[in-house]
Amino acid sequence: MSKKRKLKVGDRVMCKFLGEECNAVVIEVTSPGKYKLQYHKYGPRPTILPNAQWYNPKDKKAAAGPWHIHEYLGSNEGLKTKGNTDKAKPTTIKNELKDAIKKQKDFIRGNIKK
Repeated sequence: MSKKRKLKVGDRVMCKFLGEECNAVVIEVTSPGKYKLQYHKYGPRPTILPNAQWYNPKDKKAAAGPWHIHEYLGSNEGLKTKGNTDKAKPTTIKNELKDAIKKQKDFIRGNIKK
């Protein structure tokens, strides 16, 4: 059993669901120490395990639940994108912009050239 740690969304853990070991992914942190897990074991739809927490054999009340986290397996770093994809590309050239501003100023002043 690995050391208890704070988990983040996307972390992979080994949990026990009704006595059977399964690999799951943290999909939501519901409260400090409680997590919502998801795993694909039976069929195409995932199984969601709400309010999963670290297994503590000394706490009899918490140990009576049907699912617990037993081991941290790593994180899914591949899900994050590299670099900032929200950057806008420049659409106008600065010289064209300066010329357009100059034409507007001339128009406002009444210097219209035909």
